[in-house]
Amino acid sequence: MLNVAIVDDEAAERQKLQSYLQEVTRQKGIAFCVDEFSSADAFLVQYRQGYDLIFLDIEFPHGKSGMDAARALRRIDSAVVIIFVTNIAQMAVEGYEVDALDFIVKPVEPYAFQLKMTRVLSRVACSASDRITVRQDGEMYGLQVHLIRYLTVEGHYVVYHSREGKFAEYLTLSAAEKKLNSPLFCRCDRGCLVNLRFVSAIKKNVCVVDGQELVIARTQRAQFLQAYAEFLGGARQEK
Repeated sequence: MLNVAIVDDEAAERQKLQSYLQEVTRQKGIAFCVDEFSSADAFLVQYRQGYDLIFLDIEFPHGKSGMDAARALRRIDSAVVIIFVTNIAQMAVEGYEVDALDFIVKPVEPYAFQLKMTRVLSRVACSASDRITVRQDGEMYGLQVHLIRYLTVEGHYVVYHSREGKFAEYLTLSAAEKKLNSPLFCRCDRGCLVNLRFVSAIKKNVCVVDGQELVIARTQRAQFLQAYAEFLGGARQEK
């Protein structure tokens, strides 16, 4: 199931997009959970991590514009797919600034919508495969796996150190490792899981991860060095 938000001040337009999504469900068997918002301000106030796709009108009679909302959204969610819905196609050019995937010109026609959705579903599938959901203080956050630098254990919590911020989740490191399900992550210590993409150097008993020095345990050293050498295609070996 894909989580979708439709943000448009016109109820008829929201209903139209809902019906078009139902047709996608009928044709492709993909289910959608849809939330509707009548203003960009209401959308931002009630925004929750976990949306896969957002249909966002650009012009609103009051409050923030769709473009303002998209800029604010990108500060908290860099992965969600944005599709602008607008009366004026030229305005959608600004969408490149916020990495909008595409735009749809009103009035939205069924055939044009179906063509757009083919591209959208492909992008959403790629995006979803690189995201995990993290629960922190009762809130759900969607993190991009390739932006997670390393994970550490603090008490009963696993802390995700990501370029999107720090997030603490109540679970074991083994459970987090299973959730990531990526060969790019390797333990340098019993309580530390490293994304090999961010390793810039290995110095004796530490690895440098995005500028941070992390200790490599003696018991993990051989396995860690082998994983890093394989990541580099065998080009790097311990000196």
